[in-house]
Amino acid sequence: MDTIKALLDFGLTEQEAQTYLTLFKLGGSTASALAKEAGLKRTTVYPILKALSQKGCVLVYFKKNQQYYYAQNPNKLAGVLEKKLDFFNSIIPLFESMEKKQAKTIGLRFIETKEELENFYNDVLYQYKNKKYRVIGNTNEWESIDPEFFANYRKERAQLNTKIKLLLSTDSQVSNPTEKSLLREFKYLPEKYKFKSTMNIFDDKVLIISPSQSSLAVVIAVPTMVDIFKSMFEIIWDSAQ
Repeated sequence: MDTIKALLDFGLTEQEAQTYLTLFKLGGSTASALAKEAGLKRTTVYPILKALSQKGCVLVYFKKNQQYYYAQNPNKLAGVLEKKLDFFNSIIPLFESMEKKQAKTIGLRFIETKEELENFYNDVLYQYKNKKYRVIGNTNEWESIDPEFFANYRKERAQLNTKIKLLLSTDSQVSNPTEKSLLREFKYLPEKYKFKSTMNIFDDKVLIISPSQSSLAVVIAVPTMVDIFKSMFEIIWDSAQ
């Protein structure tokens, strides 16, 4: 791996990475000698050394009333990164708890971009493994958002044994796949019911996709509303041919 890239991935800026490497090669140096070796002004090198020290990458010692700087051993840097990761992992449950409270308070989330929508579906893949959910929609409009992504999504969903029941617009027959391996049970609604939106009804939320609106989709996470959507789906399903 490129040394500079590794240091950038660690969290250093390009100037900090170059300064750290120069200091490591020198084996320790005063700020003025380091600045000369690195081709930097002494006034520039001081804030860089301060930042490196705060990140645990540089050690500072005094010799004969002069400050000497030493590059921290790379093995020690790995330990610093591990501690940061441990700390981050330790606070994840707190953020998850806050996210749940926020969802209960707000109950709505808007999805603005195709990438956000795809991330939502990628999360669904594992949240609903070995489960099922319901869909009312227009296959043509839904798939047109990103044909390749949604074709792959169908296959991955089936591989994870997630089953779905679909109520589809009549014009969906053009692109609606019928392979049993996809674990899809579907019915077509009467031709007079024409719509472009698609609604995914999960156990804990409802996703409504409307490509023609200002926001691409909205997620409703209000338990009472989700229950209504589920009941409405079953009523329509039972009455559909």
